Amino acid sequence: MKSLLLLPLFFSSLVLSAPVRADYMQGCEDPEYHQYIAQRFEYFESRNRRLLNDTLRDYEASLSKESSLYQVITNLSRHIKYSAQFEPIETVQLKISHAFKLAREMSTEQKIAGEVVDGFGSQNHYVDIARAWLAYRQGDLDLAFEELLIAIDDVDSALLGAFGPDFDLVRQLYSDGHIEPVVTYIKKTELFWTGKRPNELRDAWLEMIDAGCKIQFDSVDVIKAEQLGVRSINVQEALGLDR
Repeated sequence: MKSLLLLPLFFSSLVLSAPVRADYMQGCEDPEYHQYIAQRFEYFESRNRRLLNDTLRDYEASLSKESSLYQVITNLSRHIKYSAQFEPIETVQLKISHAFKLAREMSTEQKIAGEVVDGFGSQNHYVDIARAWLAYRQGDLDLAFEELLIAIDDVDSALLGAFGPDFDLVRQLYSDGHIEPVVTYIKKTELFWTGKRPNELRDAWLEMIDAGCKIQFDSVDVIKAEQLGVRSINVQEALGLDR
């Protein structure tokens, strides 16, 4: 009788530590998952090409509407992030130079009055990411990795702290086999991108990297890591037993 009483507890401990069932039967090497990732990469490129045009339109609209200089700089810097992926190098460099020219034109009074939000934190991030893209497209890997990490040095931006930094270049770097700078970038985001969701994403990405999985670097990767059998389900949390 005593052993029967212990059985539920023993079974419960097994359930709570049980690994997730892999929906992709071959794990990270499953052809179906590889096809899924290829489709997602096509989506991201299509989306970013659309955003290249959308952000240019936003920038041009802010000029025609005589928006604040800060808003103009914000729209231009966001556009530059997409411009760096697709447009000629010289075109992107001119846009970056113009963004800095506009920033220098902002008066001290405008900055003190609060027109500059986050101290250009998000704008600097976008421009640094653009510079990393340019270096990568030109084959200067050392400079590309350096600019990538500069983009998240001393980040002081409520926007990036809430929604996270850019991962478009990280996605490309990882796909091309550049693992070390990607891991460093992910770990450095802990300094400003905090909370349950960012922590879950970082854990999922690092576990997927250790397992050699292809990664899309999107919020759905937490689920994908479980479907691939890389992560274990927290059954206790899922059943509400941790409350």
